[in-house]
Amino acid sequence: MQTAENVIRSIHQLPEEEKVKLAFHILQHGIMGSIGDDTPEILDLYQWQSEIAKEPFNLKEASEYLGISEVTLRSWVKKGRLTACNAGRAYIFDVLDLKRFKKEHRIFGAQQA
Repeated sequence: MQTAENVIRSIHQLPEEEKVKLAFHILQHGIMGSIGDDTPEILDLYQWQSEIAKEPFNLKEASEYLGISEVTLRSWVKKGRLTACNAGRAYIFDVLDLKRFKKEHRIFGAQQA
């Protein structure tokens, strides 16, 4: 019987190039059930992202998403690098704006000021 543990072990043994192809496929198409056009999708990545994007991120969530500290994020907002709404003393961030910013600035979890 195929188990998640066995699949993960097999994935770890793949050459790096094949791991990248697999990750790209999952990101683009989600995780499908058995192969075939009539099989329902188990994970619809775009629907999942849309659900997440409905709720704005607070400062902590936005900084975790961008992979930067809350101090750095607060500084970026004050400098006008990123937009945020103020709710009293708290910042509220639109998830789609954060996603665009991350893509445009190629942020991959490294501290940038």
